[in-house]
Amino acid sequence: MTEIEIIENLVDEMNEAGQKAAVTEATYKALYAQKRLMVVANAVTKKSIPDIEMEVDSELEKEHLAFLIAENKLTTTREALRAAQSRLDAWRSLAAGYRSAGG
Repeated sequence: MTEIEIIENLVDEMNEAGQKAAVTEATYKALYAQKRLMVVANAVTKKSIPDIEMEVDSELEKEHLAFLIAENKLTTTREALRAAQSRLDAWRSLAAGYRSAGG
């Protein structure tokens, strides 16, 4: 596989990872807001903000994990793309040096 093909594949992966990260983030944040409102509305006594957040966090553990995994996949793919682009730049510099040396 050539460097260009690797970069093209990584760009595709990054697009998919970006879309998944956006969807999981939106889902998590919407559920978080809903759960927080439900906890406040259903509370018999007034709860402190840390107590509310702790209860909501415990209920949305799976969604939060999915959000973090999707975000990490996007970051990892972005870094892999940058590394591949750097390798391609190095090859270009090497080729230019070779040409200028009369090769």
